[in-house]
Amino acid sequence: MKNLFLSLILTVISFSVFAQDTIYMDNNYQELDKKENAKYFKIVTPTPDKDYEFLRTTYFVDGAKKAEQSYDLKDEKKIYEGLHKHYYESGELFHSIEFKNGKMHGELVAYWKNGIKRRHDYFKRNKLKKGTVWNKAGEEIEYFHFEIPPEFPGGQKALQKYLIENIKIPTYHNSMQRVVIRFTINCEGNTTDIKIVEEAPAEYMVEAYRVVKEMPKWKPGKQFGEVVNVSYSLPLVFQK
Repeated sequence: MKNLFLSLILTVISFSVFAQDTIYMDNNYQELDKKENAKYFKIVTPTPDKDYEFLRTTYFVDGAKKAEQSYDLKDEKKIYEGLHKHYYESGELFHSIEFKNGKMHGELVAYWKNGIKRRHDYFKRNKLKKGTVWNKAGEEIEYFHFEIPPEFPGGQKALQKYLIENIKIPTYHNSMQRVVIRFTINCEGNTTDIKIVEEAPAEYMVEAYRVVKEMPKWKPGKQFGEVVNVSYSLPLVFQK
């Protein structure tokens, strides 16, 4: 068996792409071919009269507004700009956050459904400067970050170790191969919705799928203190 070197990058994936038509999405914001089983839908509108190029409006499938997000498009990459707003399904404002050149820059303000302020953070170029958090009664509580990503047991180094020790390389391996696999860490910490998004010979794709499917449970991610599903992309590069 030949040695394996893994080039590993773990990044949160954004699933939205530019389109003028209505695009339906499932609970993890992955696009669907039809409305059946959809949780959300989105519409992207060009905005030539604004300081940003496009406005993406996301709705719950029943038509209630979910979010408004503005951005520029550079080399097919979305660069968030301006004030983004997110809503509860019942219509109340959940939170708003300011972006500049693709980075959080300004205020993040969140509210409980009863209208009481939930948190107020200040960011400068993605760096948190200060923040305050309140409970539903309006009482200040111990601060925590609004977004906490899932964690492989033992952390990033443990994840790399797991992959190196568990991936089985095809016996005929003699050239560099790259597989990019996308999956979701659900609220229970399991790897679900596993998909190959960049293909290689079948044996490599099968092995990449297997090793992700058999991962131990992760510590789930949280957003605004609540456990949420989080989707990731995992590129694996096999080379001599």
